[in-house]
Amino acid sequence: IDRAPDFFALNPLEGDRWKVAVVDGPAGNPVACVATAERRAWMHGRPMTMVYAGDLKVHPDFRDTRTADSLERFVTETARAAAGDSTPVLLTVLAGNIAMERRAAGPRGLPKLHRFATLDSYAIPLLWRRAIGDAPDVQVECANSRDLDEMADLWGAIARTRQFTPALDADGLARWIDSAPGLEIDDYLLARDRRGRLLGFVGMWDQRALKTLRVLRYSPMLSMLRGVITVVAPFVGAAAPPDVGAPLHYASAVHLCVPLDRADVLRALILAAYDRLRGSDRIFLNVGLDAREALSSALRGLLATPTAIH
Repeated sequence: IDRAPDFFALNPLEGDRWKVAVVDGPAGNPVACVATAERRAWMHGRPMTMVYAGDLKVHPDFRDTRTADSLERFVTETARAAAGDSTPVLLTVLAGNIAMERRAAGPRGLPKLHRFATLDSYAIPLLWRRAIGDAPDVQVECANSRDLDEMADLWGAIARTRQFTPALDADGLARWIDSAPGLEIDDYLLARDRRGRLLGFVGMWDQRALKTLRVLRYSPMLSMLRGVITVVAPFVGAAAPPDVGAPLHYASAVHLCVPLDRADVLRALILAAYDRLRGSDRIFLNVGLDAREALSSALRGLLATPTAIH
């Protein structure tokens, strides 16, 4: 992940008040960092202040307990200053990150980490053309600024049932979109029923203005698959996987707002996004869902590959 040209461009989107802490090495250059962001989010049906912690990175040559512990204590102190000792702190840990899993027990007086959910981050390859949808009662259209009030109303109704979901009204949603590089209101797709009632929505965000995935190497299996796709791609209108060292472009679902019992609505949105993105230079569409919820059935048959995040 390459965060050039501005490492800090992502932080204001994480929360209204944010900080980045670094640990300097012997030469004065940063060898470790962590970020915190204070935000209002829904918890147990009401908005409250919480802190999101991320970007905990330590250079391999400095992965001692002292360096990482100091960053963890910084997060704790920041949360306490935000709203007291009871401020909830949310962080995500990639499954298989043994170093972070060892920290969950709270060694050396550090906070204990409790896993309460697992997210599946699905990568949906944008290959051949697919039928737009099998839900005739759901129509998908692009959003515009006149839809923001309606979007915010639906967001408020669904978000209050989901832990740690940002508390956003129409003005807050508009400000967030305006401040997100590479994201516009017409990047959002709206699903409506035949009467025009809003059923759900999702944004498709190309984040290359904030960060770029760069291919360092392909495994032998992926090298073979890449060779096949490179040959087939021109005939099906898909983008070929990049060379080693080149950027891997994709789009991420943002502000996914769909009732838990409407997998058909999510599928209609995903298929519409798939059709809109296919043929561009994006290789895949990334969609994150709670591993326990039924909405994942919307991705059947799309060759979606999940990565677990705790």
